[in-house]
Amino acid sequence: MIEKGKISQEPFIEILKTLEEAESSNLVDWNAMNIASVDQSNQPSSRMVLLKKISDEGLVFYTNYNSRKGKEIKLNPKVAVNFWWRELKKQIRVEGHIEKASKEDSDNYFNSRPLKSRVSAIISNQSSIIPSYEDLTKQIDNYLDHNDKSSIKRPDHCGLYIVIPNAVEFWQEQDNRTHERLKYILEDSQKWSSHLLSP
Repeated sequence: MIEKGKISQEPFIEILKTLEEAESSNLVDWNAMNIASVDQSNQPSSRMVLLKKISDEGLVFYTNYNSRKGKEIKLNPKVAVNFWWRELKKQIRVEGHIEKASKEDSDNYFNSRPLKSRVSAIISNQSSIIPSYEDLTKQIDNYLDHNDKSSIKRPDHCGLYIVIPNAVEFWQEQDNRTHERLKYILEDSQKWSSHLLSP
């Protein structure tokens, strides 16, 4: 389940429609999306994250701001996102920029997570080298032993990001490599235009 904010315009209406189709088809991780960023040497990297919210403002996911992706986003806030559902024969490509969501939204999401997931977010120095996963588990248990549950708050290094699209492409597989491609572009007037692309 993802949170749905105000959705009143294309291409967000179509993104939501496809997500709801994937959810109703009981696909595993139907809200998974690949997000690509670039480091200071222009080396791209990508990883899977889970979409938490969609609205006319953009696509929201949760992460560690000090992770590799967080560091790359801080250097270059331009990102690309890709959804793909093999069973639906559909793909959505998104390009745009990214920024942190409000502290209030991040706090609310953090507090909705299971207790050990919250503690893991506090303990984990994402993307850093660790001696073992057993050691990480012990750190989580030790933290819980020495801290009251009510005192567990979202750390500054974790929170929500929002991807604000300026281009969205919908891809639908068809026979004989005549795949349908519909691309939306955000114009300078802040209105979306659309056109078909050759497969």
